[in-house]
Amino acid sequence: MCKICIHPETEKTGLIAGCAARQTFETADVDKDEMAAYLSDKPVVLRPHFRALKLETDRNAILNHMKIGYKAYEQGLTDMARSSFEIVRNDISSIYADNDTAQKARSLWYEEGMKKFRGEPYERAMAYYYSGLLFMQDGDWENARACFKSAVLQDAFAEEDQHRCDFGLFFFLEGLASKAAGDEAMARDAIESLKLIRPAFDLDVDKNAVIIVETGYAPRKLADGPGHSELKFFRGKHFEEEKVEISINHGGFVPMLPMEDIYWQASSRGGRPVDKILEGQAVFRQTHYEAGQTLGDVSSTVVMAAPLFDNSGTVSAIGGAIGLIGVANLAAAQSARPRADTRCWDNLPDTVHVYTANLDDGKNVITCRFMDNQGKLVSSPARQTMQVEKSDLPLTVVWMTARNR
Repeated sequence: MCKICIHPETEKTGLIAGCAARQTFETADVDKDEMAAYLSDKPVVLRPHFRALKLETDRNAILNHMKIGYKAYEQGLTDMARSSFEIVRNDISSIYADNDTAQKARSLWYEEGMKKFRGEPYERAMAYYYSGLLFMQDGDWENARACFKSAVLQDAFAEEDQHRCDFGLFFFLEGLASKAAGDEAMARDAIESLKLIRPAFDLDVDKNAVIIVETGYAPRKLADGPGHSELKFFRGKHFEEEKVEISINHGGFVPMLPMEDIYWQASSRGGRPVDKILEGQAVFRQTHYEAGQTLGDVSSTVVMAAPLFDNSGTVSAIGGAIGLIGVANLAAAQSARPRADTRCWDNLPDTVHVYTANLDDGKNVITCRFMDNQGKLVSSPARQTMQVEKSDLPLTVVWMTARNR
């Protein structure tokens, strides 16, 4: 297993404060003593999530396992993270595989209504992302690569049609996993696929470490339209950090690459912005808009020209919500449409930043600093430092988060 010794050192006690408010749902009746017994062997930090798992029963089981998996990973409880994400993957593969049996299961599921949470494409894809990171940190490159390939499939797959994947993060990690496994041809193919959607990608994939830093809070889902039947996406709130710079072993700070905007992935399919999702079907904007095509140097840090951190033009028109449109013509159908399912995996990040480096043998000091879109250092979080031990594996995977979520 990749040995990573982590010792957070923060300049301010508020570094990881400000977790998003938890969603609330109808719950089952569980005896107090029964709940206490159920929680007794669970880590204290995970007990709120396990309590929700017990109370919200099968309807929200996958949603709660997503949250448990992430929180366990964040806290270094890797065995528990693996277990929860395995449950999630097994459920996803039974419904959202690319075969006739799964298609029939999906049809039946939709006819019965949105009863059991299985997530939007970006949520299912992120479950495979965290699973892949766990496999990478164990040196299990084949299973890691399989997870990232499955993440690509979930991103490309939409109930209304099949579209191309524009989630560059997965191609990047697939390439690194393939390279670590000694499969240079597959590594090249993955990086070439990445460059098709990130043409200016220029990170050196021959380094011995990949550093991943997550910032911000998850996209939000809100119901709108007649009878609250339309699902729309909004960017997460209550965070300032949008750019990350990194220093290794007290060297100078260099910008990290904001490889993926999770809000953009939530609010688009195959590079096309979504106006709304109605009865499980995405309604797309008619205007042409391509995302993730350019990486540029802006305000002394590498940022995506679109859609990340751009407050003008088309992106500005999209604004905080994707596709606010008139719904008068839908009023007649109000009574026939179910209420939009706004349940969401709310401890996902807003943005995933990446960097590759050559770590020294033994311990290395990695320091991040966080800035807003104008390049101003933000007070919370202001700085995070980790001591990382280079592993004996071909690739050391370092994962950090600006906020506990």
